[in-house]
Amino acid sequence: MGLRIAQVSTLATRVRQTGSGSVEGLVWILSRELTSLGHEVTVFAAAGSETPGELVAALPGPYATPGSPHDWQLCEWINLCRAVEESGRFDVVHSHAYLWGLPLHRLAHAPIVHTMHITPEQDMARLWSMTPDACVTAISNYQWSAFPELQPSAVIYHGVDTSQFTLQSQPDDYVCFLGRFTPGKGSLHAIAAARSLGLRLLLAGPRNAYYRKHVEPLVDGRQVEYVGYVSGSERDQLLGHARALVYPVQAPEPFGLVVVEAMMCGTPVAATRLGAVAEIVDEGVTGYCAESVDDLARQIGRCLSLDRGRVRARAEARFSAERMAREYAGVYQRLCQTSRHVGAQDFR
Repeated sequence: MGLRIAQVSTLATRVRQTGSGSVEGLVWILSRELTSLGHEVTVFAAAGSETPGELVAALPGPYATPGSPHDWQLCEWINLCRAVEESGRFDVVHSHAYLWGLPLHRLAHAPIVHTMHITPEQDMARLWSMTPDACVTAISNYQWSAFPELQPSAVIYHGVDTSQFTLQSQPDDYVCFLGRFTPGKGSLHAIAAARSLGLRLLLAGPRNAYYRKHVEPLVDGRQVEYVGYVSGSERDQLLGHARALVYPVQAPEPFGLVVVEAMMCGTPVAATRLGAVAEIVDEGVTGYCAESVDDLARQIGRCLSLDRGRVRARAEARFSAERMAREYAGVYQRLCQTSRHVGAQDFR
């Protein structure tokens, strides 16, 4: 029997298939897959969102757009509280709004699954500790590893729509970097490693002050090229035709979605071994992890001989959107069976 599920998105942008932020895009694909599994899905998100199921818009747009508060945290609270207010018509609510739903946990008329998509800090851990019976899921084993006393109900890796990424068996003559230009993303290390190997490097991501000051002076239009911000088919083409994705993160992250996207194109990944990277990259199959930035060039070279068909196959097996949805559905089912909340069936 299908469940009535509420998905509570963040409001940095609208929930859409393409052009959304990472969380909003994840909510879209998760909602679509849950719908295809026979569940009824309602999405709480900014007006103008293109959701697979019912849309409830608590605000007329994302943060600071006409009619919405400029305070992004206030926007999130308004949306989250609207979902809790209407929770009686659902079997389960899945909040992606950090862990801010935890204080509302016992006020809801349906059980809540809480998932945050960033690295937690002490205040988030303290908040969870105040509600020890809450259902909190993690997006990697690394995510909550700094707080071993807190054990997630499940670890569910992100999934992507495999149909949106094309296996490219014959790549072009470049490696690529795709991401924001910040010290933590390591774009300067990608440039240095590619140059040391004599490889052409394409850089993609939105221009910002860091790019203009530190990266742009190194872009010569020949060995190092900047191709701008890419999404949709352009993103697929850039990743798919690259000989390897260079992912030299300098700050640990709880997940790396672009790593999965590259692998879905058959493109292996050379990454620094930080955060969840080692959980995502299957060493010697989908890429290699460098122990330091000095080791990065060597690992890029090793990636170039990997079987791209095998890279794609492993990515499909581990990171499909269908797999992600089935795992979340399993969490929802278990929570509904054990919860003492007054659920949707009592309001019909």
